[in-house]
Amino acid sequence: MDKVNMIYFTSDNHFYHKNIIKYENRPFTDEYDMNRQMIKNWNQTVNPNDSVYILGDFAFTDGNNANYLLTQLNGKKFLIKGNHDSFLKDNEFDRTKFEWIKDYYRLKHDGMKFILFHYPIAV
Repeated sequence: MDKVNMIYFTSDNHFYHKNIIKYENRPFTDEYDMNRQMIKNWNQTVNPNDSVYILGDFAFTDGNNANYLLTQLNGKKFLIKGNHDSFLKDNEFDRTKFEWIKDYYRLKHDGMKFILFHYPIAV
């Protein structure tokens, strides 16, 4: 039987964001502990050929750290830009680590339409 490739959605990961631990009461000792555990959890769930749509605020870091982080995470990664994704402005960041980077996206899947966006939209 063929393996079904899954689609995942995530947002506000805030990798490398030290203060998010206290702001959101995350159960980690520091940002490195948080990064390690979140990478482990991600890779236990996501397979290499799965698709992951990241709806903003992926990482609060520079381009080199973002590059390194993305090489450790399974799946084909698609990024919807968030307000804390400053690594995107760093010339060292390799944009090819994502399949694409957009402000928003209209996804059609199994006859359904999804609007992918970081900011809340009034319906």
